[in-house]
Amino acid sequence: KLYLLSILIEMDSSVKVDLMVRTLMNDPNTTGETKKVIAGLLSNTKKEKKEKQKSKWFAYLDLKYSHTEEDNISGVTKSKKNLQENNLLPYPQIDNRLVVEYDKTYTKAAALTLGKNINDTSSMFLNFGLDSTRMNKKMKGDSDVISSSISYFKILGNHYLSPYFYWSHPDYRKQEDYNSKGIGINNTFIINEKNNINYSIGFAKTSYDNNLTYSTANESNSDVYSSFLRYNYNVTNKTQLGAKIILNRTETLKEFDSFDSNGFSILYSQILPFGTLKFKNTYLQNNYDDKETFISTSITRNDESLVTSISLEGQINQILPALKTLNKDNSIFYSFNLKQSDVSSNIANHDILRNFITFGLTKRINLNVQ
Repeated sequence: KLYLLSILIEMDSSVKVDLMVRTLMNDPNTTGETKKVIAGLLSNTKKEKKEKQKSKWFAYLDLKYSHTEEDNISGVTKSKKNLQENNLLPYPQIDNRLVVEYDKTYTKAAALTLGKNINDTSSMFLNFGLDSTRMNKKMKGDSDVISSSISYFKILGNHYLSPYFYWSHPDYRKQEDYNSKGIGINNTFIINEKNNINYSIGFAKTSYDNNLTYSTANESNSDVYSSFLRYNYNVTNKTQLGAKIILNRTETLKEFDSFDSNGFSILYSQILPFGTLKFKNTYLQNNYDDKETFISTSITRNDESLVTSISLEGQINQILPALKTLNKDNSIFYSFNLKQSDVSSNIANHDILRNFITFGLTKRINLNVQ
């Protein structure tokens, strides 16, 4: 029986191993010495599996499609007017090509993630992505985005640390192109099973590409310093409340585009039988450094924005059980998001209201990497 048990362990037949162990342990003829041998076999097997898991690379490919409908894609102002050289002028006429209100955006994307479990408390992740976005009517805005990132995860006591670096390069149609690089660190501190604190600091640099068409694009280069502190309270194992304080600083070559941003965000999350439901409100106040003199010689821009969103996401089988026969590995995910962005500004050009509806599907393909 011991020999048979060792064969079953090698075969990694967990159900049969469990049955054999129970049989041997309950057999009155099994001596204490034999029980020690059984325990040793199982212990060694667990150690071997653990070592394999530590050194194993893992990978998956996400294929995504999303469809967004927006009622004000060109950012037409609430007053239908723009301020220019201290004068309020009518907003450019809506022509459904250059100036569009309602439009649809289609995004197809692929993201490859490679990871490695270094040991019990640390792991590393590499990510490579390509997004392709197309507008239905608007002439400007189509883009292809190449991106990559690397991150490291480490557990130190109750701290869950994750430093990261990312790079992205959007290739726009009829717009300036740029490169964006960022570095930062996130940490979640677990106080207890009910309470945790999450905070982050980061720096991002955006560099625009000058060319014959956009000879002064680099004047929009920017450095962004960002940080936030969030407190999360787990009401139950399916319900979470969160409150976040946000502090950001954006610096550009143009003083009138440099600003301080501060605000807060409130989040409610609920796990339901058909997915995870989230309600989120984010309030931000942006205070700009200088006047945009060709717009106004007397007003320095100040904005207040309120972004409200409701989202639902989960496995497609949760909302369409009939698909279980086609999606046996639960590798297709859905997302649905309603969002409103309401910006109030002391300069009419930035006083804008927008509403979004987004539907998304993701197919995850697990890849075996040794």
